[in-house]
Amino acid sequence: MNSEETRGEQPRDKRDIQISKALSYLLRHGAAKEKLPIDGNGYVPIAALLAHNRLKTHKCTRDDLARVVANNDKKRFVVDTASDSIAATQGHSLQLKPDESVLAPVTDVAELPQQLIHGTNVRNCTLIVQSGKLSPMNRNHVHLSAGIVGQDKDVVSGMRASSNVYIYIKRDAETLAHLRLFKSLNNVYLCENEIPLQYFDRVEIRGNRDPEGQASLARLLADHGIAYTIV
Repeated sequence: MNSEETRGEQPRDKRDIQISKALSYLLRHGAAKEKLPIDGNGYVPIAALLAHNRLKTHKCTRDDLARVVANNDKKRFVVDTASDSIAATQGHSLQLKPDESVLAPVTDVAELPQQLIHGTNVRNCTLIVQSGKLSPMNRNHVHLSAGIVGQDKDVVSGMRASSNVYIYIKRDAETLAHLRLFKSLNNVYLCENEIPLQYFDRVEIRGNRDPEGQASLARLLADHGIAYTIV
């Protein structure tokens, strides 16, 4: 039995997950509701976070916070040492006014990666096609990735690792002009606007978890003239 378990505390890895989840909520969604000071770029003073009950519950210290930020596999958080504050890199529903230091505008096709992909699943892709567009839903942006998380080694964020349907977005000047695209500090591409089906290049369906759902999605994509493959 390790020292943390002897003191009646949770093992570090589980505790770190809980601290990470608390940070994600506060920095992406809850700062205003929880009356935390937050600037236009999404930075919250570390001292204010450590004093908040959601982190105090886990007895979170500065060392804990530094470890969680450093070890986060999706690079969800960034620390500004000059202001002693921390922000989430993307995924916000908070109404912020970020500047180019945290969201860099992408204005030229030459700045785009070789692929722009939205990862989802069969059910959600079906709803997307039925609605006629890819929408941010309750977040500020549609998230697009330069590759597939878990497959492309340099891609760590931008979609859930459990995604098994990949919507490839066109990479031409007309599409870029519509997208209003930004690149986050952890290399996720964020789109301010909804993305209509006309900007879909193709859809790739992987795995065999739901053959009936896959077949239904394939028929729907064909009806809308969207190229697809089932792998």
